[in-house]
Formats: sequence, C-alpha cells, structure tokens
Amino acid sequence: MLLCNARVITQDENRPVAEAVAIAKGRIVAVGTESECAPHADGERIDLGGAVVLPGLTDAHAHVLGLGIFLAEVDLTGSASEPEVVERVARVAGQGAGWLRGFGWDQSRWPGGAFPHQRSLSAAVPGRPVWLTRIDGHAAWANGEALRLAGIDGATADPPGGRIVRDGSGAPTGVLVDTAMELVARCIPPFTEAEREARILAACAACARVGLTGVHDAGDDAATLATLQRLDAQGRLPLRIYAMVDGGKAHTFEPWRERGPWQGENLAIRCVKLLLDGALGSRGAAFHEPYADEPGNRGLTLFAPARFRELLRQSHEAGFQLAVHAIGDRANTDVLDGFAAVGLRAADRPRLEHAQILRPADVSRAAGLGVIASMQPTHCTSDMPWVEARIGRGRMEGAYAWRSFLDAGACLALGSDFPIESPDPRKGLYAAITRQDERGHPPGGFHPHERISAAEALRGFTTGAAFAAFAEGELGRIAPGYRADLTVLDRDPLAVEPRAILDAAVLLSVVAGRVIHDGR
Repeated sequence: MLLCNARVITQDENRPVAEAVAIAKGRIVAVGTESECAPHADGERIDLGGAVVLPGLTDAHAHVLGLGIFLAEVDLTGSASEPEVVERVARVAGQGAGWLRGFGWDQSRWPGGAFPHQRSLSAAVPGRPVWLTRIDGHAAWANGEALRLAGIDGATADPPGGRIVRDGSGAPTGVLVDTAMELVARCIPPFTEAEREARILAACAACARVGLTGVHDAGDDAATLATLQRLDAQGRLPLRIYAMVDGGKAHTFEPWRERGPWQGENLAIRCVKLLLDGALGSRGAAFHEPYADEPGNRGLTLFAPARFRELLRQSHEAGFQLAVHAIGDRANTDVLDGFAAVGLRAADRPRLEHAQILRPADVSRAAGLGVIASMQPTHCTSDMPWVEARIGRGRMEGAYAWRSFLDAGACLALGSDFPIESPDPRKGLYAAITRQDERGHPPGGFHPHERISAAEALRGFTTGAAFAAFAEGELGRIAPGYRADLTVLDRDPLAVEPRAILDAAVLLSVVAGRVIHDGR
C-alpha cells in the first residue's frame, strides 16, 4: 500500500512531516515524498487528497468487552433523573426474559444527587431481575428481584472493600458499591463463548470507526483473555490490544502467574492490573481525609497493604508489568509506597491507572520512581461540575494534573476508560487541550494551569501509549520498520482550533497495513 498526497505527522524527530508512506508486510518501509516511497510499494495507491496521517491512535486505558456489553445493554447515559432511568428500563422490560442489564446512570447529574432506591425500579419491573451499572463501573443498582436472587437483605453484612447502601430503616436500597457488587454479579449467568466474541468484535468495530487502532485493555478475566487469544490466532482480532490480566481474581491471576507474559500477532498479554480503591462518583475512591460532602467517609481500600504488596511482588517476579487503579490521594500514596517496597524501577514501567487526585508531592514522587501516569482527559471534563464540592477546593491542586506530571518528567499515556467515557480519541484530545466541555465551558478551562498542548496530547495517544506498553520501538511513530498502524483524519489536530478536532472526519483506520475502517 502507498498512501500519498498527504500531510504525514510522523512523531519521528528525524523527519517530523512527510507527504507519503509506503507499507509492505504490515510494516512501514518508507516515509517521505511520493517519489521516494513509490519504489517500495507495488500494491494499492491511495491518494488522500491532502488528508492528515497520524501514528495509529491508541487508548491507553479502556475495557473492550465492557464496551461490547454496553452496546448490547440498555443505554442509561445522559439520564437526568431516577424516574428517567426507570422509564428507559421499563420501556424494554417486556421484550425478553432473564436478567435485564443496563449501564451509564450517574446520580451526580440528578436533582439532589442522591443514590436511587430499588422501590421505583421494582415497581416498574417487579418479576424480572434488573442490574444497572453506574457510569464508573464501581456501583450498581438492583431491583428487588435481583436482591432476592442474591440473598441480600437487611441482615447482609458489607463485604470487605464494599458497601451495601441502606436507607434510614437499614434496608438495602439496591445500590451496591465496589466489592459488594459481586454479591449480585455472581448470580448473573456468564456469557457463552459466542456472546463474548460477538461483544468483543462489536467493540473493536466501534473503536475503529472513531480512529483507534490500539487499546490497552485494563483488566481481563480468564475467559476474555482466552477469547482474545483465539481471535488473534485466527487472524480475526482487528485492533492491536495490550491486555492486562485481572490480578484481583485468583482464578485468572494464578494460572497466568504460572504461565507468564504472552505475545501474539495483534495481542500482547504482559501486564497485571489491580484495583486499590473505588471511584469518585460513588465515593469509593480512597482519601487521606474525609469527603467534603460526606464527612466520616474516606472511601474504600480494596486490598490490605500486605496482600497488595504480595500481589505486586508475585506479578513482578512472574515477569509482568504492574498497572494499578488509584483515584483518591490515599490510594495513590499507597500504590507508590507499594511500588517502592517491592523494588520496582523505572525500567519496569509501573503504571498508575487514573492517577486522578494526588497530593502534589506524590506527583513528583511518581515521576522520580519512573511511574507512568495513565490518565483519561474526559474524566476531568465529566467530573468538573461536581468534583470540587465532593473533595473540597484544597485537594484540587493535585486533581487531573496532566501538566504537573509532564513538568515533573513523567510519561503521560492517555485514554478514555471506555465505556465509562466515549471511546472517541477526538474527545480526549479536545479535553486535554482545553479542559472544557464540548460547549466550551467553563471559559478558559477548568483549572486551566493543568492543560497540555495539542502536541503533548497527541503524544499521549501515540508515543506515550506505546512506551507504556514497551512498544516504543514498533508503535507510536511513522518511521521505517515500525508497524503500519495509522489513523487518517481530514484535518491536522496540531494546526486547527481545538473545537475543530471534535468535527474531524476519520477517513481511515489501519492496523498492520490492513484497513479496518474506511470512512472516505
């Protein structure tokens, strides 16, 4: 393949901009003018008419199966109230049998901001179990039938690392936070292999349409890893996926600890993902001091310190990279303490997943330890209407601190955490550059001193993501010898006004020289 008549943003300091790219056997063989590249490619010639070729955009933290599940469930995103959620669910409740699942409600956006109650959901859908996951994936809302099947009542104790939300009488409201979700989730029949495959492939197609060529899949169970391996072996995995083993599930972690890292064609499995705390929206993120809007609550820590460090040590000794979910400032401190205690070095490329709220001193400390900050710009713009009231203005100094991490010398790898946010990297680029919502609010940006430039944001989705996956010699740049993973847009994100990035058309998504999306 020869891509020509283009503006090629290479991210290669030896030749930052070019006009053409030649591809053979899944790799880039020449970059330069058309006359320089043409002798190296005897296949299809694609005249891009001045379009912009970027290194393939990679989402450095997302959930592939989760997106596929979301696409098949009741969509609750954007719901403005508890009654609206109930109405959406009731609308489809009569169309099938068995468990009815939905995703995307967010009580922080409702009048009053209170968690919902199972009464309204049970009245609308009384005889069918309903399970609705919150937008952050760290809380869910069950109706009475689901609670009955799970055996949850007023006498059920909170599990370690979780919370059963109760009303004034002590009765469960149906909202379960973090590890308490498993009390119901374990009652839901698992996917068949065909269902799991269909959801993974649907998610891959959705990613390709928005210009993604790669995803760091943050925390897969054994069944999902096996499906990904099979698809890759069959040549049917369209995206390049860097999969993380779910270290919190023993039935997944132990076999992979014995097996060690694995490399396929479009799939690599060489990282273990752990969760140390919950999320801000459900007040499960772990903080040194209580929440400003819920005194007495400091959030949830999902592992005891000794067990957490033992998992870090076991993963490291088995040859895996470590990636740890940490949102609250206490969780981030504890992760850095754990990394230091088990002797991780910069060469091991430990990752802080989210790194959302840190004490400023811990930003510098993370950079000094060689920790990669794996962050999601649209989390900031989604949270900004309510986060300051939740944690207090004093903690905002280390919140969504992209600029601070870069200035401290850390590698910044950017993603979306889809399906919690949109998989669209154009939205991530825009949010990183502006710290504004898509209407341009607030003027000047939310805590604008933490904005980053367009070039830095693009590196977060290219070279930063590649470095975070030990792939900087093969991905993230357009240079001879690199894998031919490319994203083609109709405009240059480094040259246009940030708002125009949102309107950019994705013309091509290419993985290993194969077009996986053609939007021309």
